[in-house]
Amino acid sequence: MSNAIFGLIGVVLGAVLTVAKEWWFQRNSIRKERQFLCILVTCSLEKLGLKCDDVVFDGLRGEPLRNEYGHLIPQASTPDFDPQSLDVNWRSIPADLMYRIFNLVNEIDAAKNRIKDIVEYDLYPPVEEAYFEERQILYADIGKSCFALADQLRTLGGLPKRVFDEWDSVPERMDEQKKLAEKERARREARQRNCSLGSAPDPEAGTSE
Repeated sequence: MSNAIFGLIGVVLGAVLTVAKEWWFQRNSIRKERQFLCILVTCSLEKLGLKCDDVVFDGLRGEPLRNEYGHLIPQASTPDFDPQSLDVNWRSIPADLMYRIFNLVNEIDAAKNRIKDIVEYDLYPPVEEAYFEERQILYADIGKSCFALADQLRTLGGLPKRVFDEWDSVPERMDEQKKLAEKERARREARQRNCSLGSAPDPEAGTSE
């Protein structure tokens, strides 16, 4: 009887140890996959953030390019982002963080469509000002999100903080330029409203007493 009991205990302990061993290996594997994801995606996000910075300050650094009519020509191309192309285990990070990273694709598409609409449908001159202002505002927000998400991934993966001093000011300078662009947009829209009111026909014009 005692031998049977000891045998049963041995079977149970063996099963428990097997389950514990598998759990430990799985946990360790997920931890390594998470850290690899944090490294790869952090680098991708910060690269995207710097490309957004180029868009925000397009025409403001160095000598701006102009066409034959004197209009500014954009030099920085708008960036793309495809998180699904990254060979990582997305399930190894929290769902809300994964969603915010993937949602950058939608934010970039929305920004491109908004800027395209300005070029096609903005009837008030100068369209050039509205075009560059909107690029600065929209891509400043996207760029700041990139760096904020990268910081969260660094913390999650136990990675060191950014060591490049010049990168530390990127989100701040994008935010400052966004505020300037928003002020310029408000002034321009106010001028447009005033022009519209000034050019509106007088309803009493041409009537006789």
